[in-house]
Amino acid sequence: MPEATKTEVGRRLFQVHREKGVENAVKKIHHGIGDDWKLFTEDDIKVLERMLGECWVYIDTVVWDTIAFSQLKYTDVLHIIQIGNVSKGKDSTDTKAITDVTAILTGKGK
Repeated sequence: MPEATKTEVGRRLFQVHREKGVENAVKKIHHGIGDDWKLFTEDDIKVLERMLGECWVYIDTVVWDTIAFSQLKYTDVLHIIQIGNVSKGKDSTDTKAITDVTAILTGKGK
């Protein structure tokens, strides 16, 4: 088995941190929304996870750690999913979509 380069290890570590950040955020959102979480489809949740992952890349870690994911409302999450559905099929770094979702997450889009 060939050795992994430092670059490959760095990329994988970045990916693991992003996945963990998104996973933790989704858990907090789920807890905060409560029973309304059942209103989201599996596809909706995948879109939410994708958008959170895109935002994780662009949001400073210090800021990400201060986001009150558990305080997001059902309508906030629905809006994030709608933005994600519109951006689906576009360039994965759709800056407008990421900016809009980041504004929702940080409370600047309310």
